[in-house]
Formats: sequence, C-alpha cells, structure tokens
Amino acid sequence: MIAQRSSVKDIDIIECIGDLNAPSMVALKNKLRGLMEKNRNKVVLDLGRTNHVDLAALGILVERIKEVRGSKGDIKLCKMKPNVRRTFKMVGVSKLIDTFSTQNAAVRSFQLA
Repeated sequence: MIAQRSSVKDIDIIECIGDLNAPSMVALKNKLRGLMEKNRNKVVLDLGRTNHVDLAALGILVERIKEVRGSKGDIKLCKMKPNVRRTFKMVGVSKLIDTFSTQNAAVRSFQLA
C-alpha cells in the first residue's frame, strides 16, 4: 500500500506501508508512471513501514527502475527493515539499487549527483 507522497524540490518521496506484493506494486507502478509523465523521475521509496517484500514485487520494482533510469532518473530506497534488506540482498537486487538509512540521505544523494 502506498501511504503518502511528498516532494523536496524535484525529488518525490513515496512512503510504502505494509507488504510490497504484486497488487501493491501495480499501484506503485501506476504512481511512478504518472510521475514520469510529468517528467518527475527522481524518486525515493521510504520502506520504513514495509514489513515484507515478495519476489513478484521485486521484479516489478526492477522493471520500474530500468524505465526511470532510461529517462535519466533513478529510484533510491531508504529506511529498510533488516528482514526487507535481507530479501533484497538474497535476490541480488540490493546491488542494483542505492539504499540509505534516512530520507534525507537519499534526497541528498540526488542533489550531489
């Protein structure tokens, strides 16, 4: 479930609450598509309130990251719980995505790039 969206300048922050599974990722995919249509392609996903991520969700996320990076943007993750981080690492996705301990650090990484 996507709880809220906020922004800092040209960077959108999306807070995800609950499990990231195929249905919730479809909703996130649609939100990201809407942002890209508005030329907003710098996104921080706050996973601090995400309890579980399944493989289907990771597949959809990787697909979105490729699309966003193709438009000169990126998706960065922050505040991952240990069990969520383990899932990303186990599947090998953690090598593809920059992760940060805080929203501020993730936002700053865009500003420094």
